Amino acid sequence: METVIIDNEIIKPSLADLIKASLYVGATAYGGLAMTAQLKRKFVEEKKWISEKDFLDALGFSQILPGATFVTLMAYMGYRINKIIGALIVPFFFILPTFFAIVMLSYGYFHFAGIPYVVKVFAGLGAMVVALLINAVFTVGKSVFPKLTFKYYKGFLIAAFVFASAFWLKIGMIYLVIAAGVLGFLFYYFTGEFEGVEEHKQTALKVNKSTSTLYVSLVKYGLLTTIIVAAISILLLFPQLGEIFVSFFKIGLFSFGGYSSLPLMQHETIDIHHWLTLKEFSDGIAMGQITPGPILITAAFIGFKVAGIIGATITTVAIFSPSIILIILLYELHGKITKLPTVKVFVKGILAGFIGLLIYITISLGVVSLNNWQTWLVFVLSAIALIKFKIDPLWIILSTIVVSLIIL
Repeated sequence: METVIIDNEIIKPSLADLIKASLYVGATAYGGLAMTAQLKRKFVEEKKWISEKDFLDALGFSQILPGATFVTLMAYMGYRINKIIGALIVPFFFILPTFFAIVMLSYGYFHFAGIPYVVKVFAGLGAMVVALLINAVFTVGKSVFPKLTFKYYKGFLIAAFVFASAFWLKIGMIYLVIAAGVLGFLFYYFTGEFEGVEEHKQTALKVNKSTSTLYVSLVKYGLLTTIIVAAISILLLFPQLGEIFVSFFKIGLFSFGGYSSLPLMQHETIDIHHWLTLKEFSDGIAMGQITPGPILITAAFIGFKVAGIIGATITTVAIFSPSIILIILLYELHGKITKLPTVKVFVKGILAGFIGLLIYITISLGVVSLNNWQTWLVFVLSAIALIKFKIDPLWIILSTIVVSLIIL
């Protein structure tokens, strides 16, 4: 185990300590962005394994990389604490509690979905999901467009273009994400509009020099080679499982943050492969909200529908792999990458495009889920609670279950 020196205080976390801390935050991390406070409290304030400045640096870097932001953040902190081993075990055990939870919920859903009270609960949760998505549009939109002024007209144009292309032209989501990034480059690069990605000064980190740079590089690229060979083997030996892996790896590679992955997930699983219905997709999002951890765990629900526990495992590994691989590859370069104007404007365009995609998926799920006055009532109450009163989504989910059993 390496000796890590942070802010002149020597910390020697064992693998067991890392695992216990990761399991704890993975089992208790509810509330989307609210997870930031929980992670900071455990790793910065309580354990003192990473400084506050380094934590903020990690958070900023995680936000410009594709994949699940908080899994990327966990991989970053794990790498900083214990190099490649830390980058693997910290996100793994962070995801593990919510993986088990979603698998159990998926089993109950697909085996008992015909029971009347289960139907009622998921009808209400489907309406609540539409409210969650609208809240996501406002929350994410406020970060991308701080004010509804002409100053942000370029971003509005990108969002409108992506929405129209998805809604009317049915263009593939991944192509739209790339197009949004290209438009971001064309709109912002030549005018010098590079703001929008927060930068933090990285503090010094000293490590025991017993491990050579050459050794770390060999381990790093040897590990990645092993992952690639294993993925190709799955593709060749088990075509259906390989297809699942490739689909969800693409989603993880081309999405930024939790909710931004949902349009890509919908397109890949419903429009292309027809693995589940739009109603089932909505219910999967609801279950992703019920469980702690990242919303991308909805992938496990879809994988369970397609190929049981093996499918759930493959989709989970596939969708979170890009986050971990990119951290392992780019960690040493992150200080330079975050300052590149080309990267900033490309990500800026992608984030604007995701607003258009979120609006598209909100309308799509709204058409399916809001089909009577009861579901409309649940939707309106949930939206007011989220947007007006800022109530924690967990309490809204529990309230929705109770209300659904009464009025539906």
